[in-house]
Amino acid sequence: MSEGKRPGGLTALAVLNFIFGGFAMLGVLAMAALFGVAAAVEGQDTEEARKVAEAMEEAGPLFGVSLVLSLVSGVLLIASGVGYLKQKRFLGRTLGSVYAGLSILASLVTSAMLSTELGGGFSISTIVGLIYPVLTLVLLNGTFKHDLVR
Repeated sequence: MSEGKRPGGLTALAVLNFIFGGFAMLGVLAMAALFGVAAAVEGQDTEEARKVAEAMEEAGPLFGVSLVLSLVSGVLLIASGVGYLKQKRFLGRTLGSVYAGLSILASLVTSAMLSTELGGGFSISTIVGLIYPVLTLVLLNGTFKHDLVR
């Protein structure tokens, strides 16, 4: 395909990146708000304050790890989406592949942490969380490999 014409599938992938990146950033804001609520009720001696404190204590390190991974994933998704639109090798293909690898690793680590801490584990949500990153890796390193050249 010529350098000047971007494939429709690459544009669709960019749009999906922007959507998923936006959701990731909204998730980061929601988690930050939960930290704020927990801090606000920390000094209070009410039943609700105890429930919030217990929930934050149970989530422990998983909550902080999830916050950081969501932030990094959101930034990588949006940056690689821009790279797809501009057909940039580093911004699109490299950062998109880094996002996919990090997301796959995060899904597996989160699944393992849930299985040990909360009795959860590898479930349908883990599989759903792996679909888009695996699809991204396949498309970037296969179908659109020659389209991200600049």
